[in-house]
Amino acid sequence: MIRNRYILCLALLLFACTSSAQSRYALSFSDYMDGKFTTVENLTIESRSKSKRFWSGGADFKPKTNDKQTDKLLKKEVKYIIHQDTLYVNCRQLRYEGCKFGNWYAPGFRFGTDRICFIGIKIGKEQTNEQVAAGIFFGAIGGAIVASKQLKNRVCYLVESDNKKVKLITKDNMRTILLNYPEYLQEYNALPEKEKESADVIMEYLIKTNLLMRY
Repeated sequence: MIRNRYILCLALLLFACTSSAQSRYALSFSDYMDGKFTTVENLTIESRSKSKRFWSGGADFKPKTNDKQTDKLLKKEVKYIIHQDTLYVNCRQLRYEGCKFGNWYAPGFRFGTDRICFIGIKIGKEQTNEQVAAGIFFGAIGGAIVASKQLKNRVCYLVESDNKKVKLITKDNMRTILLNYPEYLQEYNALPEKEKESADVIMEYLIKTNLLMRY
């Protein structure tokens, strides 16, 4: 299936690494775009458990160096990390529709020449209302089970500046992006509505149009 090939490409983008690559970080969006990085030694990045990913808004990855001062910097001040040829976006201060993503990092990519795309759980007013309703009707444990289904609901967000507010890549955004690719636009429009904003579909078409880079 064609989509499976693009999911494989996504996996290669996410996990490809070179043994000679140094881990480095940027303190702001403008520093990242200007190539102003600081190297960091002995960095590891841990993937968090599925339950913790949901409750932290899908910020799945925690960087560690075992140096207390550096780890505090990575958590609270650093905005972007490149580690083993993968970009990670610090979600600690980011907001979508006033909602938080969490305190750790999400996988990201360079989008075109001047933006960053990252993958996260869909948040916002609509999702918050669903979680509240789940808690009311099913109780705390039942509500958590219902809400945890959103773990499958991954979408793509855009960072365009040092502003804390990010944008969701919507169906309308994708149709605009694909205007110069009529064949891909026709394929995209034929997809079920509920799939059009999912991360796997968005990534597939951004890879097809060569708009996505590792970092």
